[in-house]
Amino acid sequence: MSIQMGILCEKCHTVHFIVTSHGIKPMPTPGMYVVSCGVCSERREFRTETMRPYRVSEEVFQTGHANEGEYFAIPPSAKNKS
Repeated sequence: MSIQMGILCEKCHTVHFIVTSHGIKPMPTPGMYVVSCGVCSERREFRTETMRPYRVSEEVFQTGHANEGEYFAIPPSAKNKS
């Protein structure tokens, strides 16, 4: 299992990985991307700052996305809590 940065599709709870997903494209504005979910067809814009770390198997990571139950969201560390 490795930790990879991804963006969660809030509609179907699929995580798309910035490095391997074919559904993530950069926008003209620096730091902005658009994700087109291949599972539910949801489309949304996001900033790099909104990506979160997820623990996932290498095999799932290579597909570009993880379905619900195939990933574990890494919680923010206690030192970052206010």
